[in-house]
Amino acid sequence: MKLLFATTNAAKFREACDALGDTRMEILGLRDFPHVSSVPETGETFRENAVLKARGYFRQTDIPCIADDGGLIVDYLGGMPGVHSHRWLGHAATDQELAEAILERLEGVSRQERTARLGGVIAFWDGAHLLESENWLEGYVADRLMGEVRPGFPYRALLMIPEFNKAYAELTPEEHQKVNFRRKNLESLTPHIIEHLAHCAKGSANDGQRKTEQSSQRTIT
Repeated sequence: MKLLFATTNAAKFREACDALGDTRMEILGLRDFPHVSSVPETGETFRENAVLKARGYFRQTDIPCIADDGGLIVDYLGGMPGVHSHRWLGHAATDQELAEAILERLEGVSRQERTARLGGVIAFWDGAHLLESENWLEGYVADRLMGEVRPGFPYRALLMIPEFNKAYAELTPEEHQKVNFRRKNLESLTPHIIEHLAHCAKGSANDGQRKTEQSSQRTIT
């Protein structure tokens, strides 16, 4: 069975493959489809963007699709950067610039007021079934960059995790697996995805089934 994880972000794709590694599904990324058009992220919420992308890339590839959208929410900044986490500066900023912009806006703000969360929503769409999962990692924004700003993950060097008393970027591989919101989302959805894909495979002999089947939606918690 094939499954498309709709990202060109190599780091995100590796995380997805790692989380889905025991499913025996062939995991594809958008780099495998160089002629696919980018799906605009026009939603006002992480959920809306995840669903838009899952539906949009399925429509273009006819392959069951997982898409995610997420980012950093800082309470003192009114929820910013939020759904615009990678675009909120209004230009094509580097990961380093995105992280430093948060620090600049929180200069002089007390730790108690620097509460924040990092996470997002993953959506699955196979033409008939919509599955969703949402997870957030709570913490607070450090007063300086902690650890390396990894490509594709600008805010992990900012978010302090009270459970470990260190930044997300400083976690060991074992600690990272314990709190990784994308992995949790994927692990929540995977059994249901396998169930739906197996059901579709059994019914594939009926060419009209998929076209007439009523769509369903389910949120996984």
